[in-house]
Amino acid sequence: MYIKYIMSSRRRLVQINPTNQGNGVFSFRGGVNQLVFDIPMTPAILNGKSVRVNGIFDTLLTATTRPANNTAVNGVNGAGAATGTDVFIDPRTGVSSCIDFLTIQNLEGATYEQIKSYNRLCASLIPLQEGIQSYLSGGVDIGYGANGKEQQQGKKCDNPFQFSIPLQAGFLQGNPIDLQLVRGLRITLTLASDLFVCGNNYWNNQTSTGGTAGSGAFYQLRDVNMSYELEVPDADGQAAMVSNNSGAWEYNAYSSFYQVVQSTDTNAVLNINKSRTLGTIMNLIPSEFINNYNYNSNWAVQPLEANAAGILKNQCNLQELTFTKGGLRIPLDFEVNTEEEQEQGVATSQKNFEELNAVRNVWAMSSFLKDLRTELSLDRSVGGVVVPAKYQSSMTENDAKNAWNVGVSYDHITQNGLNFKNTPLGLRFQTRPTNGINLAPHSLFCFVRHKNTIMFRNGQVSIMN
Repeated sequence: MYIKYIMSSRRRLVQINPTNQGNGVFSFRGGVNQLVFDIPMTPAILNGKSVRVNGIFDTLLTATTRPANNTAVNGVNGAGAATGTDVFIDPRTGVSSCIDFLTIQNLEGATYEQIKSYNRLCASLIPLQEGIQSYLSGGVDIGYGANGKEQQQGKKCDNPFQFSIPLQAGFLQGNPIDLQLVRGLRITLTLASDLFVCGNNYWNNQTSTGGTAGSGAFYQLRDVNMSYELEVPDADGQAAMVSNNSGAWEYNAYSSFYQVVQSTDTNAVLNINKSRTLGTIMNLIPSEFINNYNYNSNWAVQPLEANAAGILKNQCNLQELTFTKGGLRIPLDFEVNTEEEQEQGVATSQKNFEELNAVRNVWAMSSFLKDLRTELSLDRSVGGVVVPAKYQSSMTENDAKNAWNVGVSYDHITQNGLNFKNTPLGLRFQTRPTNGINLAPHSLFCFVRHKNTIMFRNGQVSIMN
């Protein structure tokens, strides 16, 4: 739409501070719980994939006290017992788990995309977009502030650390953005609660109570800024962009939906009301894990049932998945059956293929992270100690816990999507708990990727779903 105006251009790296800077501390508790970044309207092209939020992440028990820095992390790296002050964040999403709402508007107030439970979206997208080599080489650790290579719940937050996280919004991850035409951008990040972001290792060790004493552990973001790349055309190109007041631009966006699963045979019916639906990606977590210091609220897990100690820890076999549109099996005219593979302890390849295809049109098992040894890795021992098998009904450490998703693509060929206006999206979800009773309530987070169109006419902006 705008490329023809650009005769020559130069690349510019830009860094901006939040417009609501305040005292420079952003926190759900004791600080500002929103970060607002204004990218000015200018005749330049924004590379949305280059947009990153940078800063320092810090975890505190009190205003002046941080979690203990000891060598024995819940008895894993040493013989010591679990400490009462160990605090972790999610090992895969890292600092992205801090963002509850992500809103993208123009500077005149029109909303292009709003993602509720953005951290839960990242719980699906990041493991599907990052491979095991990204973790082993340290790239994910540095970028997201994540660390999952230790046999523990996540990154132990005993000191401040730097982060630089990309934003997974569909609006930013698509085509380059004409900042003049979209009337500039206002990106607002609303922070998640401390109970959601911080957690201890109670799930693995019931003597671990870190972060629960007093008013509880909390986090802060400091020295926060946003960086991005611009392609700035020459004078003739800029003049052409300024004079262009009419046109249309298509982009992808994510919309969020929520439902509770509490039966072994659940039919989730969602009125998504999107006319060009490209795909859906969903994840599950026991409802009692959310906003609870004793658990990781950003886990994406297979349905769990209680073990002998009463902890939701044993995986329930998934029997069948069925995707429907208005009651018809669409886009797959068959059930995705996974029970046989799980009973044999091998990868659920069809389910993995469909969920990856919902996000990326690339089928390569090495290009996404199911767990830190990958779901297809062979059993092995380290130092004479047998590590958990590639699949097991009882999980004992984060390294062997799958990032478990459910997803399907509706259109990878025309990229125009299916029409779900006035037609519900359905998911039939059948599980088989070993104890033969209904599941504990699980929260199902569903994210629909769809296409929107922005219409520009005489400087006015309208958005068509």
